[in-house]
Amino acid sequence: MSPRVCSCTLCGWVVVDAPGSVSWLNQFRGVIASTNGVILTGVGLYDDPGRGAFIAPVDPNRRWDDPTYDGTDEDQFGAMGFPPVNGRYGFIFHDACWDLLEKVFNPGPVPFPRLFDVCESLPFPLLIVDNEHHFPFEDRFSDRDYMDPDPVLCANPYEAEEAHHLLTEAPEERPSPKGPVANATAPERDSFHALPQELRSAIAIYLPTLDVLNLRLASRSFWTIFNSQQFWASRFKQKSDRSWLFESQDGAQPRDWRWLYHRTNNAHIGPSLQNRVRVWNLAQKVVAALDFQWIDSGSEPSQQQGSTQCLKVSGDLWERPSGPHHSHLDKGCLLRETYRLTIPEDLSMVSIWSIPIGEILYIAGLKFATATGDVRQIGYRTTTEQSVEISDIRGFKLAVGERGIQALQCIDQNSDTSHWLGNPEMSLKTLRLNADERINDLDIGFDGCKIVSLALSPQSSSIVRLAQDENRLRNMGMWYPEIPGPDLCLNEVSFAPREHYLDGFKPLFWTSFGGPGGAHLRRLNNFRVVLSPAGIRRIDFTYDTLELNRAFGCQMPGDLTKEIDFAIDGAGGELISAVDIFQENVSTNRGRTCFFSFHADLPSNTSFRVATAPGEAMTGFYGSQVSASTSLLCLSSRGVPFID
Repeated sequence: MSPRVCSCTLCGWVVVDAPGSVSWLNQFRGVIASTNGVILTGVGLYDDPGRGAFIAPVDPNRRWDDPTYDGTDEDQFGAMGFPPVNGRYGFIFHDACWDLLEKVFNPGPVPFPRLFDVCESLPFPLLIVDNEHHFPFEDRFSDRDYMDPDPVLCANPYEAEEAHHLLTEAPEERPSPKGPVANATAPERDSFHALPQELRSAIAIYLPTLDVLNLRLASRSFWTIFNSQQFWASRFKQKSDRSWLFESQDGAQPRDWRWLYHRTNNAHIGPSLQNRVRVWNLAQKVVAALDFQWIDSGSEPSQQQGSTQCLKVSGDLWERPSGPHHSHLDKGCLLRETYRLTIPEDLSMVSIWSIPIGEILYIAGLKFATATGDVRQIGYRTTTEQSVEISDIRGFKLAVGERGIQALQCIDQNSDTSHWLGNPEMSLKTLRLNADERINDLDIGFDGCKIVSLALSPQSSSIVRLAQDENRLRNMGMWYPEIPGPDLCLNEVSFAPREHYLDGFKPLFWTSFGGPGGAHLRRLNNFRVVLSPAGIRRIDFTYDTLELNRAFGCQMPGDLTKEIDFAIDGAGGELISAVDIFQENVSTNRGRTCFFSFHADLPSNTSFRVATAPGEAMTGFYGSQVSASTSLLCLSSRGVPFID
């Protein structure tokens, strides 16, 4: 049986070392669920990858090398998605990474029950290196090449001897900066000049370092901050940009803090401290992701499971696997509970709470309030809250990613949309929950830290109307980067699987190679199509101006792909006039054609031709990417009036 190698939940690097070795790489702790609740284990040693057993003391204060500990199989647990062993399962961390996590949470403890809920709600390893060949709304992960050791990732981030060496180095004399720049604000026009020096120093201490350095360029009053040992010492305190050098807080010996700040620049430190900086920054993101509190006032159990009379939007939900081979989940989210919240009739305000997961904000909770103080709320309350005043909700426009709901806009009785609550960037957009009738109840689905689904049950007449809408793909599909506007003709009847894309997490993406109103058609000069045996992976459009170049699809060329170029005389008035869907045959208004296929023979698929009417031109494609492995694109096209 092949060795089983898992990665640390925090740092993403492997929990394994060479046979017979004992190092920080193969010493671990587990955050596991047991009959006694969620517990933190002691330190175990993973020295037999062939067996694949994670064994650690149940007592968090014990270690595998304690003289009285025998490491029995009774202490084994299922790790990283594998089934429970001895009634226990959970997630592993390098012991060194866990020590850093405790330092970041200091002076409080790591809330490991909450950490377990978050870990169980997300793909894992949570923070390993991301594969670039995907859409921004997707979470794709790829394993590192563990056979080629990385000098930084393999260096112990906690026991860093370099930290002790640099704290005992003799500071070098550094030149003092020149005087204030010429364009700095003159004292008589500088509002900060009237403040005492002590107050200006206090202000600087609460600002990020880069902001302070920029402030010095704008205000002469802050010029002296550069020589303030008090300011530079604050850079090494909790939550500041050098807080990872926690050894600097030991002892009371005087230090040249400005020199030490320069000495600990990333270019001046070795692999161990570079890895510490990396893991420390990841740990700070964990702190932000765990900064929430569950709130529930006025909800009831959801009644929409299995109902066909509901509209639902969600991330890419996956079922909890039951077999032993489900440790490689690389996307999506897990639905744990669904609640129904009644929206007050005299509504005056809608609020959301957001939580950061990596670099993305997700909606963690919802609150509906009236002017008289009646509040209905549910979810994970965080420090990030946004609100909008609205009295009547007829629907929502949602921004969605694979892991859950990222942002929403409320739609009122006049079909006007509010500003975004949350961050909609780099996400799918959909109008599926625009019922065009007053919304009384909302079914809200959660994982362990955020909202992963929203659903409503409109009147049956609204369901029928939406199902028969000739623009139902535009309005109910999930689109990237934005919902196509009403001025763009989608030729929906040419998209055979249209009904399939009206529910569930089934992303559609599009690009306008012709630009607004066909403005870029005259500058288009080439299509390059990247093909695999499964179909089209990507189309690159090139123009006479580099800035206009764009792509349809995200998969790059590979060993089993081929590329076909089709030149277009856009400057001379040549246009795409027809596309044969499913055969990927493109025709121009000059009678030229190009067949995009990996194989020499025409496919046997039934073709559906989309042709432009007189005075119109093809200006874009939309489609779906079936999977990251085959990247099969289903093409369709759009036409807008084109003026010669």
